[in-house]
Amino acid sequence: MGLLEKKVSSEVELKIDFWRTLDQVSAQVAAKNVDLIVLPVSIGASLYSKGIDLKLAGVILWKAFYVVTKDFDLTDLKTLSGQEIYTPQGKGQTGDVLIRYSLEQVGLKPDIDVKIRYATPPEIVSLMSAGKVRVAVLPEPFVTLALKQAQSRIEYDLQELWSNYTQLPARVPITGLFVTKNLDEATLYKAMTAIENSLRYAMENRHEAAALSVPYLGGMPAQIIEESLTRTLYEYKRANEVASEVIQYLKITQQVDPSAMPSIPDEKFFAF
Repeated sequence: MGLLEKKVSSEVELKIDFWRTLDQVSAQVAAKNVDLIVLPVSIGASLYSKGIDLKLAGVILWKAFYVVTKDFDLTDLKTLSGQEIYTPQGKGQTGDVLIRYSLEQVGLKPDIDVKIRYATPPEIVSLMSAGKVRVAVLPEPFVTLALKQAQSRIEYDLQELWSNYTQLPARVPITGLFVTKNLDEATLYKAMTAIENSLRYAMENRHEAAALSVPYLGGMPAQIIEESLTRTLYEYKRANEVASEVIQYLKITQQVDPSAMPSIPDEKFFAF
């Protein structure tokens, strides 16, 4: 956001566009039309495994997913037996992987003991407001939106559950910065530094960053965005610094949904 609104300077000119479909991402990368691209880490790894020419430069989003409930006493994950959980992520994506893995750790079988349903985040918040959804896995800022509009409550920090079950830090490599072969090394480092500074700006200037984000988040109220940033962790970590965490996450993604992660990337997947 700092870069988009010129609140953070960059030594190189960055033209920022938004992608809307995975097919669009694949086409743009294959055509060498982009130098850097931000994607869910698991999707980037899946594309790499399919021969798409991209590498992970760094991880930028580490914390965003929570289990929220409305009119449901979730004293333990085992109490979800026989229930439905809604998540906006498709099968094999971060929220889906985290909840399925967590359920398995307490002996519940996803899709058998617990039904996993999918809908868009606004639909889930709307259904929860209407009393038609009692348990959901949501990312921020929709967690905060559900708290305000549906009077729901946060039951679990999924990053904390991840840490409890894996003994890894309470963070998950959710979103990454991927690089193609178009950039020379000096330009790439300057771009990475600008992006790192932009993420730091958002974390250190939440009120201003929230106000600037409104047009990019469909008009979501700035107050919701600002509060959501208190439960979100944007932090740039270069790929090689966190490679073991990334591989562990991808292995568990493969364990939870082999179709989403047919093979684990080799060491060439990490750009730095």
